[in-house]
Amino acid sequence: MDINYIGEHAAPGQLGNWFVQLSFVFSILAAVAYYLGERNRDTSWLQLGRWLFRLHSASVVAVIGLLFYLILQQYFEYDYVWKHSNRAMEAKYVFACFWEGQEGSFLLWMFWHLVIGNLLIWRNKSWEGPVLSVLSLVQVFLSSMLLGLYVAGQKIGSNPFLLIRELPENLGLPWTQSPNYLSLIPQFADGRGLNPLLQNYWMTIHPPTLFLGFALTVVPFCFAIAGLWRGDLTGWMKAARSWSFSGVLVLGVGILMGGAWAYEALNFGGFWAWDPVENASLVPWLTLVGAAHLIIVNLRKPQSVFLALFLSMISFILVLYSTFLTRSGVLGDSSVHSFTDNGMTGQLLLYLLTFLLLMTALLIRRPLERVLYSGISASMLVITAVMEQKVALILVFLFFSALALVRAYRSDYRQVTEEEKLWSREFWMFIGSLVLGLSALQISFSTSTPVINLLIKPFSETFGQWGQQWNWEWLIKLGKANFAPPSNAIQHYNKWQIPFAFLTAMLIAATQFFAYRDSDIKKVLSRLAMPFGLAVILTIGLGYAFQFSWSQPNLLVLLFSGIFAVTANAHYWLVVVKKANKMLGSSMAHLGFALILVGALISAGKSVKLSENKTTFDITSLGKDFKNNEDMLLFKGDTVAMGDYFVTYKGKKTEGINQLYQVDYFSPKPNRYLKGQLVLSQGVVFECTREHVPSSNFLNDQANYWKVVDQPSSEQLRQTKLWNAGRAGDLAFTLYPRIQMNAKFGNVPEPSTKHFLHKDIYTHIRWAELERDTVDAEGYFKPQDYQISKGDTIFSARTLIVFEGMNLASDPTEFRLLPSDLVAVAHLKIIQADKQEIHANPIFILRDNNLVIPDVTEVKEAGLKIAISEINPAENKVSFSIAEHQDNTKEFVVMQAIMFPGINVLWIGIVLMGLGTLIAVLQRIRASLKNER
Repeated sequence: MDINYIGEHAAPGQLGNWFVQLSFVFSILAAVAYYLGERNRDTSWLQLGRWLFRLHSASVVAVIGLLFYLILQQYFEYDYVWKHSNRAMEAKYVFACFWEGQEGSFLLWMFWHLVIGNLLIWRNKSWEGPVLSVLSLVQVFLSSMLLGLYVAGQKIGSNPFLLIRELPENLGLPWTQSPNYLSLIPQFADGRGLNPLLQNYWMTIHPPTLFLGFALTVVPFCFAIAGLWRGDLTGWMKAARSWSFSGVLVLGVGILMGGAWAYEALNFGGFWAWDPVENASLVPWLTLVGAAHLIIVNLRKPQSVFLALFLSMISFILVLYSTFLTRSGVLGDSSVHSFTDNGMTGQLLLYLLTFLLLMTALLIRRPLERVLYSGISASMLVITAVMEQKVALILVFLFFSALALVRAYRSDYRQVTEEEKLWSREFWMFIGSLVLGLSALQISFSTSTPVINLLIKPFSETFGQWGQQWNWEWLIKLGKANFAPPSNAIQHYNKWQIPFAFLTAMLIAATQFFAYRDSDIKKVLSRLAMPFGLAVILTIGLGYAFQFSWSQPNLLVLLFSGIFAVTANAHYWLVVVKKANKMLGSSMAHLGFALILVGALISAGKSVKLSENKTTFDITSLGKDFKNNEDMLLFKGDTVAMGDYFVTYKGKKTEGINQLYQVDYFSPKPNRYLKGQLVLSQGVVFECTREHVPSSNFLNDQANYWKVVDQPSSEQLRQTKLWNAGRAGDLAFTLYPRIQMNAKFGNVPEPSTKHFLHKDIYTHIRWAELERDTVDAEGYFKPQDYQISKGDTIFSARTLIVFEGMNLASDPTEFRLLPSDLVAVAHLKIIQADKQEIHANPIFILRDNNLVIPDVTEVKEAGLKIAISEINPAENKVSFSIAEHQDNTKEFVVMQAIMFPGINVLWIGIVLMGLGTLIAVLQRIRASLKNER
């Protein structure tokens, strides 16, 4: 029976679902029409394909428009709207809300493909048939990701227009039969909302840029397939050249936008963390850069045709692989960006393997071998789709495809023409593309460890069983093999990628000085001499300025290679080619890339954590991720030395959903110590012997100006302050790190950064007491542990606690204990801020020589609870557990501050690389239009 649901807006969803199905059907028909038009050389089929692709485009635009309408109208009965939007979300984040989910990001990807497709129809009529046939096939797979159908129990796509009551887990539930469920269930009044990490203006520009970059990788893929289809191995390259460099530009800018977003909005302290999803974007960019440069080489002379074809196509395949990694859930907890598995893993895998099959089949030039490979591989994919144990067949398919590619290269592509000469530009451009490919391979392998483990797991178990059966130790070890992701990702990838970066920088420095076909090496070396010498001088100067150590030669050689690339590209354009504006774009792009290397090396490699905990509170007690030598505890109103500054936590204020923490930075003034003043340094109390202005290091002054106070009195301890070379001077600047409050996703800290010409001071809150929910029923905070010896002092928030010693109780019964109990009594002197002294005697109870009975002494006047947790006679130390009352403590935060030197070199490099690539693309488009006329 049909139910008339009250207040439900089903019509736009039904219309949207209809357009999803239309987009899928039209993409299939367009692919078929273009295929037949190319195969039969029939313009009527091509004309039909053109109109079908336009109808597909209109359907996709309609889907996008309807989904935006649902979000803007806040129809929370729709699952997609409820998951990614809410009423509290600012209107400017509606775009971020649209593409936060998988369905929206697929739609964004499809949108860029249809824009590109219609531009290709307009500008590339000679290649329209095969190129649009392949592009339409890509759209078939992307459209299928939105169908939300179940075929033979297998989920095909995820529909963005699904109502919450239509979700499989909700079907048949009683509330779905209620006509007025929307008003009865409070959850439908508002949505879950946008992830707080994404509530940043970068999320309105970074994803569309990145997905346009992903979409542009399909163009060289389609052209390469078209060239192989027609048997024209190089003719496609002229049409694909500008598209390839456009992809390099847009995808590169998208990746760098992600780095800027991470630096500004995320709290890990940096712009690149080698996260698996970051890597999945970087790898296709590396291969696309190599492909674009090889296209230039092969347009002049057909050399390394196979590698040009392979890199052009593998860039798109790697985009599909990154989609599989991030959306299949295979990355699990190894990436902060990955989606969870939503039941489409098999579909994503089929998408990837189908186009890998297509690429491999067309690279095989011999018809019989191509037919055999295609038939066997297609059969394997069909069997894989219905098999429960898919891993073995997938491995066989991948191995079979790799063998087919090696066979094709050796039999059909080797020595298409004569080999390049050693001193030719095309040879070194080929080497550069090879280096980029190897770099991409290493990143892909390390990123893919979760996938590799899934693939080898069935075989590992078998090998382990065989090893146990035959008692072969090596087989048992093989059975236990497991590729663990790198524990320190930044260190792991840097170790591998620094050599690749060095080689790339050296190549972009020198290659442009070589001529095509052949060069006079003496002339090349003479032109390189001046930028080389200048790079040596600058490397020495910067290495000294930023304290690069000879114990890290890899960083020094990378610094040199980056500087050499800067000086060489500047020299090449300003001196060698002078006013040859045609070289401006490439030289500027290379210069920008070199500056990125130098800026990243200096800013990340020589960043300094300025913060350090100088209180007696052990920050590690707040969590295992906190470190006393990297994080600092700041009480409200206290001024503490930090690096070249003094900092004060002034307080917090609320702005909307954000809690802002005001941290004032003061420039230092020289301190002056008078005779008789007491300071604490390295845990020891010192008395000043004569007036002086301190140096930067206490040890330099100790012999001349300070004497040790062996047993400071209570009065002396009250007067003791931490030693500082300086004191707070004028206010330098104020930062407002914030915590975005979000009850549904969890609170998210976001940093605040002060930008200087030569450095950045980056500050973020690591811990803050958002509410007084960390105290027990009596108002005490979690106890802190202190291990001390007789005579030592514990500094609490308002008191000094002196451990005067310990003795055994002569009569345990006075503590209402058994006569056989062993009772140790500690003697503590508690000195309060008003100089009042309180004595406390916590006890340690040992029964039957092994049972420790906990006992807590409460000192209400001092707001303390004290217990003895352990006695260590061997080291003559006692461990006390001390809890403080909330009335004792001032508000405090745990903050981390990092200084990034020279980071503006990185940002300038990003701008120059993007601008240079844009100029190069525009120059090539202009030249292409001129040739057409």
